[in-house]
Amino acid sequence: MGMCISALICASPISIKAQELDATVTINAQQIEASYRERFNTLQTDLQEFLNSQQWTNGQFATQERIQCTFALTISEMPSADSYKASLTVQARRPVYYASYQTTTFNWKDDNLSFSYSEGQNLTYNEFSLDNELIATTAYYVYLLLAADFDSFQLKGGDNFLRKCESIVSQMQSSDSKGWKAFDDKKNRHAIVTALLDNSQADFRTLWYNYHRLGLDAMYQSMDKGRAQVTQSLPLLENVRKAESQTPLLNMFISAKLDELLNIYSEAPMAEKQSIYKLLQNLYPSYTNRLAPIKKEYKE
Repeated sequence: MGMCISALICASPISIKAQELDATVTINAQQIEASYRERFNTLQTDLQEFLNSQQWTNGQFATQERIQCTFALTISEMPSADSYKASLTVQARRPVYYASYQTTTFNWKDDNLSFSYSEGQNLTYNEFSLDNELIATTAYYVYLLLAADFDSFQLKGGDNFLRKCESIVSQMQSSDSKGWKAFDDKKNRHAIVTALLDNSQADFRTLWYNYHRLGLDAMYQSMDKGRAQVTQSLPLLENVRKAESQTPLLNMFISAKLDELLNIYSEAPMAEKQSIYKLLQNLYPSYTNRLAPIKKEYKE
């Protein structure tokens, strides 16, 4: 965020019906021999069309409600003619009520994507029969960012999408690729959806709703009152860590919200700065330097 949230409060745009996603796909294949790269132009176009034309929900989104998201695929290896190893970074945003500002609701990098693709291959999604690694992974993250978006407007409003993520994970258990199985990785696809559906970590989704709907969305009425709601919600992260010390949810939160938190507390009273800095430093000791602006002018 280049400027304070308070400077971006303005009238809401006119409502027009539209699809759910406003997705942009980028593919970086610089590590692959140049003669193979043309196929990735086709894949980029087809994958973007797939994301934006697929009906992901049963509802209609107004134009300003479309979820702006990016899927950045970096091809790192080509083990055979039509097989690839890659990382996928997915980011999503949603508008803040009565503001021109978009808040990040999802920001995650998956380093364990392996898939097969031949140029011109038809990209289709059948939620009851998944046999394509790229489509399964893409659909998983679409439903995850939809869950994050719906959870930000209604408490546990994204349940249906998390169940779809859970179904994809279940169907992909026979896959040889990493990311789908329990205990392979504490931050993989299996771990994320399991944590979000775990009742012992339910405070995360309560925090998510309070932070967005009661905090950010209320800032057009009062910056101080909206920020107070954010401040009251953040200690719920401590409950999440107590429930599961290695939960991926803490990383999900800070990767999406760090820059925003620095902005929100740039104009906070010193006592509030002190409280939030200590809370976040305790939860994220490796982010101490990044969190430093919050404690500006604060001395131990």
